[in-house]
Amino acid sequence: MSSPIYLIGARGCGKTTIGQALAQAMGFLFCDTDHHLYETTGKTVAEMVAEEGWQGFRQHESESLIAVTAPDRVIATGGGMILAEKNRRFMREQGTVIYLCAPAEVLAGR
Repeated sequence: MSSPIYLIGARGCGKTTIGQALAQAMGFLFCDTDHHLYETTGKTVAEMVAEEGWQGFRQHESESLIAVTAPDRVIATGGGMILAEKNRRFMREQGTVIYLCAPAEVLAGR
């Protein structure tokens, strides 16, 4: 069993697309923290923020990170996951963190 791989980066940088390809190539499972949040709450990010504010959403986001963490997984995180120091520390302690980036004009186009 191998430690999980966390993909971080801005929204639209390719975390989901690259994460799915990487997981398939490595024989790992792929997870997306935003998708997990929706599956467990039935709410979109926008709905959660509207109902609970950013602080409430960020708490759920942190819980989602912990819930999906397991060996042999590639995990695409929400773009703001790294805003919380506890999330950055957790990912470094549990596995490998890979930062994906793209030029601003590419991100804006997506």
